[in-house]
Amino acid sequence: MQSRNSKNVKVIDVSHHNGTINWTKVAMDGVKGVYIKLTEGTSFLSKTAYQNYLGAKNAKLRVGFYHYAHADNDPIEEVDFFLEKLGNMKVDLPHCLDLEENKGKSKAQVNAFGLKWMQYLEKKTGITPILYAGLSFSNDNFSTAMAKYPLWVARYRDGAKRPIGFDAPGDSKYWSKWAMFQFTDEGKVKGISGNVDINEMDLDFFNSINSGVTVVGDANPPSQMQKGDSGLNVKELQQNLIKLGYTLPEHGDDGSFGEESETAVKSFQRANGLLDDGIAGPKTIAKITELLKAQSKPKEELPKVTSLGDKYSFQVKSKVAVGVYKYSNLAEKQKTIGADTIFSVYGYTEGVKAWAVPGGFVQAKDVEPIAITLKTGGLTKENEAEFRAFLKGEGIDSELNVHAKGNPSAEITVAGLQLVKVKQFLDVKGWYYK
Repeated sequence: MQSRNSKNVKVIDVSHHNGTINWTKVAMDGVKGVYIKLTEGTSFLSKTAYQNYLGAKNAKLRVGFYHYAHADNDPIEEVDFFLEKLGNMKVDLPHCLDLEENKGKSKAQVNAFGLKWMQYLEKKTGITPILYAGLSFSNDNFSTAMAKYPLWVARYRDGAKRPIGFDAPGDSKYWSKWAMFQFTDEGKVKGISGNVDINEMDLDFFNSINSGVTVVGDANPPSQMQKGDSGLNVKELQQNLIKLGYTLPEHGDDGSFGEESETAVKSFQRANGLLDDGIAGPKTIAKITELLKAQSKPKEELPKVTSLGDKYSFQVKSKVAVGVYKYSNLAEKQKTIGADTIFSVYGYTEGVKAWAVPGGFVQAKDVEPIAITLKTGGLTKENEAEFRAFLKGEGIDSELNVHAKGNPSAEITVAGLQLVKVKQFLDVKGWYYK
């Protein structure tokens, strides 16, 4: 792919990690555009995205947004979440899919995820998106089908005393040229404390997408609605409030946020323990979404969960990237835990299909219980015989190692529910162990 060129356009990318930014100083340092992190996965919204959007726009910079993807999610859900949080913010640069982790998925799966994400966003917005990925990652995980989309390629040198970055990213298997090149993550720009990612946008690409800087006439975050606002998002808010039993008898779902809508929002907020300011912000909208989802959820008998409590909890290690589900029937995945992660189990369902873990439930087949060695003291011959009879009766084939010298004792290494059973047996007997 091509080398850097002094005629190219200087663009930075920022996230909440960059802290408070003086955008006037940034613009004075030769920066022409900025990509701002907006969302990640299906639930994370950058807390500084809207503030950075207003600051960059007011400094006359071209603004675009990027979404950090999780390839083990549904790409449609991710795009819908990104667009929901984008709201009516006006962009000057193409929307960007940041895809740099395979999340344990194969090349075919990552490529299919990326294609579906890009195609769906393009269909929803009419804007051809741009793909961000490291050079080696793009070579290992994509195909010629993905190369129809412009590439924002990342490659910079490793090591404590590295130069500022490569003059060219290197050869790609699928792209003949890059639209943008992130050549360093240790750049310095006035107005930003610490390091910042610096990119060059290819001049030809810039000219092909440049339409100037759109004026910002809206001062409210897109995920916030209040008195005086209007539009399809307000109409949807009104419709949802009506579904939840809040009446709008005079104006109904007319798409105009007036006193009637404000009163309904305040009533909803008070009923759900939220600040009753009459502003439909992220917390209020999230609660509405949660209640609507619960309302539409078919009533069913959830599997009973046997609690282990803190005393008999044990640790497991994920064999693959595992989903954490909201319910004991393994419905409604809320997040994903990466492979080889260690965490605690506090309960289980009938048939041991699911473990109860912090924040929800995981499939038991996706994790491996971690073996623990228990040591007893003061073990008599009679105790030993009783212990061995218990192990045989429970089908626990772990070896009981007895040490007869000095104070008789024993050791046993067990994992999962067998560990729980052994602890419970020792507790019932009142035998010491550690």
